[in-house]
Amino acid sequence: MKILPFHDGIDAIRKQLKELNEKIESSDVESEATGFNKREFLNSVILESMNESEREKEQILNSLVEKVCYLDLDYKIKWINDAGLRNVGDKVSINDIIGQTCYKVWYNRSEPCPSCPVETTIKTNWPWKEEVSHPDGTTILVSSQPVIDDNGKMTGTIEIELDITMRKDVERALERSQQRARALLDLIPDFLLIIDNEGKILDYHPAADFNVLSNIEYPEGRMVTEVFSPELSGMIMTNCDMLTEQGVQRNFEYVDKSGKTEKFYDCRFIQTTDTETVCIIRDISTHKSREKEILHRSFHDKLTGLYNRAYFEEECNRIDQSRESLPTSILVIDVNSLKLINDAFGHDFGDKLLLAVSNILSANCRKSDVIARTGGDEFAIILPKSPREKAEKLSERIRRACLERHFDDIFARPSVSIGSAERTDNSQTIDDIIKLADKRMYDMKLERRTEHLNTLISDILNSMQIHGQQSKNHTENCIKLSIDFAVFLNLPKDSVKKIKNLALLHDIGNIRLSNEILSKSDRLSETEYDEIKQHPIIGYRITKAIPDYSSVADLILHHHERWDGQGYPSGLKGKDIPLLCRLFSIIDTWELLINGSTYKPSLSFTEAANEIRRCSGKQFDPEIAGRFIQFIKEKQG
Repeated sequence: MKILPFHDGIDAIRKQLKELNEKIESSDVESEATGFNKREFLNSVILESMNESEREKEQILNSLVEKVCYLDLDYKIKWINDAGLRNVGDKVSINDIIGQTCYKVWYNRSEPCPSCPVETTIKTNWPWKEEVSHPDGTTILVSSQPVIDDNGKMTGTIEIELDITMRKDVERALERSQQRARALLDLIPDFLLIIDNEGKILDYHPAADFNVLSNIEYPEGRMVTEVFSPELSGMIMTNCDMLTEQGVQRNFEYVDKSGKTEKFYDCRFIQTTDTETVCIIRDISTHKSREKEILHRSFHDKLTGLYNRAYFEEECNRIDQSRESLPTSILVIDVNSLKLINDAFGHDFGDKLLLAVSNILSANCRKSDVIARTGGDEFAIILPKSPREKAEKLSERIRRACLERHFDDIFARPSVSIGSAERTDNSQTIDDIIKLADKRMYDMKLERRTEHLNTLISDILNSMQIHGQQSKNHTENCIKLSIDFAVFLNLPKDSVKKIKNLALLHDIGNIRLSNEILSKSDRLSETEYDEIKQHPIIGYRITKAIPDYSSVADLILHHHERWDGQGYPSGLKGKDIPLLCRLFSIIDTWELLINGSTYKPSLSFTEAANEIRRCSGKQFDPEIAGRFIQFIKEKQG
């Protein structure tokens, strides 16, 4: 027998009953003769058909995996399918639960469950459904449908329960997967598009840090030409067409010049189906900027910003192969005394001096000239289409600019040695020209070495006096006292000359100290005092490198030693201290006592003499201190 769907089965039965009734009513068979009663026959047929329909419905409902339960308005079970019975228990029959309330059977409750769809349906006459999660982790979809009689009155409800735990697990897994995908997409710094072959945007994911859309908030469903600039949209469509034709991944770079700064984008295309293409747009502006910076650094000196040796050599190779730039002159430039300045004053001062020289070179050269820093203290200039006469004139301008230039934060004027050479024909290599210019530079450096160093000393002393790091009167008084005391002691002329130079240069190391420390009237901190104690060492380094003053370098180093060994920097004691240092220590102190300083007022002659006596045997050599008191009294008259 064919089992029809529930509603189709009812309609079929009604149709059959109608046809049967019509046949019976038109029958010409005599009921009395045969004893046949048409109405009774009709009722029996109807009853048989209805029983058959009920069996069909029951078979249909029992085949469902959902629990189907028919409840009256008091929540009592009137009928339940096999799935519902299995839900109660394997050994439970339908007769065991008919007439009991649903909430008692399944939940052992005395009243309806909270948010029960059946209760909602009974109260509202409306269908209702609800997802119910149980402590065991299962999720049940509960739906309730009102049962309405022919008079439109609700007589009960149909409750259907479906275990959707597996579906919910799949949904949750899918949601987690989608969340991970979204999180990954959010981490990708790219603008993603999915477009069809006609250029219609099917989906997109915005980039976190940039936007390439033309003021369009929601581009889905729009054409590429609507949301991108004409140039970019044209490039996108061209590459999509080529990708479709060739089937090979495509990419191109796009430069957006519409804003205040240029923006660079890398665009890649991957065909996912015959009709869809993924377009990935990445902002590579930072990468391009770094690439440009790396390229700049590879050919430029970091400190001065001039070309470096690599660029200089590359340019020399180019000139070697060129016949158009003749005559070409080369200048080789060396910064005088840079090593001394770095050792004595630190690399910060040396860097400032190099910057000063680079600025002078840039200010005096043409745009066509190639200026490069080729070494620590070396520069070179390529002068295309310039004879040596022009190169020599430029050399003189540079030297003069160095002598005339003064910088507030540099204690000395820049000093350079320059050599030049000229390439007049192609038989000469540029390397030979550089070697010749280099030799001429070194010849000048040796010839004027003493002059350069003496100029440096003079600049340092002038700078110290200008900035208050050394009093001109203090220096002159110390020189006069030193010469007079040395003569009083009948010292040889060489010693007189040395103590004179010691008096002149004893505080030259103060050039490294700040004015705040040197002019401080309060007690120095431990850190400040440690800085003060460095000045003899700095003075030693400066004078040791200068031939005219190298003989007093050791004296400058030890002029703050004490007779009792408590001085600095070496802690020498007694007669281990050089004689001229023991002499000058008293002279330096006397001059400060008599004329005062930033941290001590001046004293009278008697007070100063008593101070020398008090420090005799501690700070000063006692024998020399006695002779000095005798000397100063005679000088006082």
